[in-house]
Amino acid sequence: MATQQNGYTTVPHATYDEFRTYALTHGVNVDGLWGNQCWDICALLWYQYGLSLITRPGGNGKAEDCWIISRNVNAQSPFIMVENAVDIKRGDVLVFRASGAYTTGHIGFADADYAGNNITVLGQNQGQGSSSGTPSNIVGWNLTTFLGAFRNTDWNSTPPTPPSPPFGGQQSKFKWVLYARKLRQKRV
Repeated sequence: MATQQNGYTTVPHATYDEFRTYALTHGVNVDGLWGNQCWDICALLWYQYGLSLITRPGGNGKAEDCWIISRNVNAQSPFIMVENAVDIKRGDVLVFRASGAYTTGHIGFADADYAGNNITVLGQNQGQGSSSGTPSNIVGWNLTTFLGAFRNTDWNSTPPTPPSPPFGGQQSKFKWVLYARKLRQKRV
């Protein structure tokens, strides 16, 4: 059973996995309104950097407003915008437009890299049978209502796959190519 955390506080957040572990063991209600809402757990991450996750200027916005109205304000360092679903990486904060039972939209963390139209999301107040105040859990989510995402550049991502050798896989014998290859291998 998750413990309840009310108000803003410093939490472990050096990596997505560290923040994820915290989120899955705590219900979070930073603003004291409406119980553990999806926005609360994401706003807690912004707080760790001395920032505020804004729905709309003056407040009283919907989760979708974090992207529709305030994406430029919310994309302050270390956060950057990710506009295409195919670029989603694990740990990105996903924003969804209102639809069906989610009349205010939804916001939560990608718990996996993009791998098609469905993705697992870490968030609060989500999933079948959820009600206001449901603590963090992980559910499958369809990306048809995806608006955009914020990436925390402080969290290390998986390094890109190195390109295949040129010329159909033949190894070059030029010394400078061998030297460059050796340098790249040291960085990985």
